[in-house]
Amino acid sequence: MSDIFRNMSDIFFICSDPSENCRKQRPRKGQPNADKNNTPTDKTKRLHIMKLTVIRISLLACASLLCTQTSIAQKLKRAVPETVGLSSERLAYADSIILQGIENGNMPGAVLAVVKDGKMAYLKAYGNKSVYPEREPMTANTVFDMASCSKSMSTAICAMILVERGKLRLTDPVGNYIPGFKNWESKDGKTKRTIRISHLMTHTSGLPAYAPVAELQKRYGAPQPDSLMSYIASWRRDFEPGKDFQYSCLNYITLQNIIQRISGMSLREFARRNIFDVLGMNHTDYIPCVEGKDGCESTEVPCWADRKSDDWKEIIAPTTKQPDGKVLRGQVHDPLARVMNGGISGNAGVFSTADDVALLCAALDNGGSLNGRQILSPATVKTMTSVPSDLKQFGRTPGWDCYSPYSSNVGDLLSDKAYGHTGYTGTSIVIDPENHLSIILLAHSVHPVDETSVVRIRSLVANAVAGALVKGGNTYTEHYYERRSQFDEEKPVTSSDIIMLGNSLTENGGNWSARLDNGNIRNRGIIGDDIPGMYDRLYQILPGHPAKLFLMAGINDLSHDLSVNEIAASVERIVKKIRTESPQTKLYLQSLLPINESFNRYKRLAGKTDSVPAINAKLRELSEKENITYIDLFPLFKEPDSNSMKKELSTDGLHINEAGYAIWTKKLKKHI
Repeated sequence: MSDIFRNMSDIFFICSDPSENCRKQRPRKGQPNADKNNTPTDKTKRLHIMKLTVIRISLLACASLLCTQTSIAQKLKRAVPETVGLSSERLAYADSIILQGIENGNMPGAVLAVVKDGKMAYLKAYGNKSVYPEREPMTANTVFDMASCSKSMSTAICAMILVERGKLRLTDPVGNYIPGFKNWESKDGKTKRTIRISHLMTHTSGLPAYAPVAELQKRYGAPQPDSLMSYIASWRRDFEPGKDFQYSCLNYITLQNIIQRISGMSLREFARRNIFDVLGMNHTDYIPCVEGKDGCESTEVPCWADRKSDDWKEIIAPTTKQPDGKVLRGQVHDPLARVMNGGISGNAGVFSTADDVALLCAALDNGGSLNGRQILSPATVKTMTSVPSDLKQFGRTPGWDCYSPYSSNVGDLLSDKAYGHTGYTGTSIVIDPENHLSIILLAHSVHPVDETSVVRIRSLVANAVAGALVKGGNTYTEHYYERRSQFDEEKPVTSSDIIMLGNSLTENGGNWSARLDNGNIRNRGIIGDDIPGMYDRLYQILPGHPAKLFLMAGINDLSHDLSVNEIAASVERIVKKIRTESPQTKLYLQSLLPINESFNRYKRLAGKTDSVPAINAKLRELSEKENITYIDLFPLFKEPDSNSMKKELSTDGLHINEAGYAIWTKKLKKHI
């Protein structure tokens, strides 16, 4: 687009002054003005030129703006899992699966992204990005070699874009675009069948699965993409097209060549202009390379990299150690793509991040568009993700995998509409349009040596994520889930920490470390939380076996119309879980504070003033029974001869002011 506008501005300028002399007469920098006479004619001419220059600059500005809008980086909006119908607690099973895989040596590290309803609901990094030659921790923004996922997220989409534009048909013979392309014929030569675009995209063409890289390199040299295509065009066909399924990289290299012939661009350029830049996938690109005497080296930097430095390689996850001792880092792992196709290949070559892949998944789940930016129409997405009726037995769509022998990454629990793709390096994409759920697992199981597999891990993770789908969505406020998510991202609790666990009274206490003059205190209060909510988030606390835990819970449960006995039983459930899972933690059970109904603020607490001391009596009994320290705050806050909170200590009849926190703090200091 910018080139179009740039050319238009040049036309405007040239047309206004067709003589070459005009350009010659413009003073160069450092030269005096050639127009010393300042005649009216010359002034008019110069003014005209100035106006046209302004037009040219304006057009360039528009072009720049459009270019910026086209390639602007973006990320999906983050969402707490519970706000989009997922359980954080259940998603933790996926964490365990991945961590166990790392421990077992299946991969050094991974990144998991879960997209739900167009939002990033889960994004975590695990293990290490590199273990050879140096150990580097994995980060969520790590760039991965997507390997065969390139077929789906680039080559297939590019082909469907050309279909939309009327440049290509799925039923077109491949020979229409590749001169000398050999179709299938029977051994006796009596039967012939045409290989079509749809056959390439569904791996039913009959082309061999791969090509002998070493032999081709010896014969033609490398990189030699034209020679590779000539080999594919003339080599044997393994079966009649449409009659069998054979996963073949040659199908998508052929498709690459068709895309390039039609568009007049490299696959890299076409994908960048029509997919990656449109969606704002700012860390997604092919990285051209060449294999020489000094190993495999990148010949160009990715579009997002600093061209003056090699530092860009540091954010890329390396793959396999080569005979020269170096690892591939920024060069595609697949030998056919790397050696013969120079890194830009229809079967492999895309490098991307979890954030970028998430943008693509969200767009496909939304009918081909995201945030007003469209790469495909809904009709095209439907065609691309549906198995053709005449190929039902093979389970492949034009670009994606639904239920072929390679689809185990979908797992066992997602809908029958789910589709996806995998990459040899360890990458995996799954999109379930029925649940509006995408699972992106990026690993590099081929690092530092190509000896392990993540096939089973992919399906286990998919099952764990599917199992995290919950009915009903939000149970608590968005603030609850945001703060709970914040706790997940904080450094883990340790055995030296002191935990303040509670609701708004605890959260609003703010910096309890400063109040109690102890740097180890962690405020784990959440506004609006109740006892079940606190119980559900103990997983964030107990594995660290904190030194002490101060619990205040029950007032919100009272507003939910639970009885005194039900509240006491719920608190006992929390106490037993803490005592069981972290017996070394010293537990302090705090009484509830009184309330004051005269503020007339909290309708659901109306008439429940006298229930508070009844709950406290039960909490005291529980403390004695479990040998827990009971901290009775109630008398310090109530009016004399009444169960109501002192007005001067409260802001609204439920919450306390700084004077109230001073009283609470003084009481707690005896136990810190």
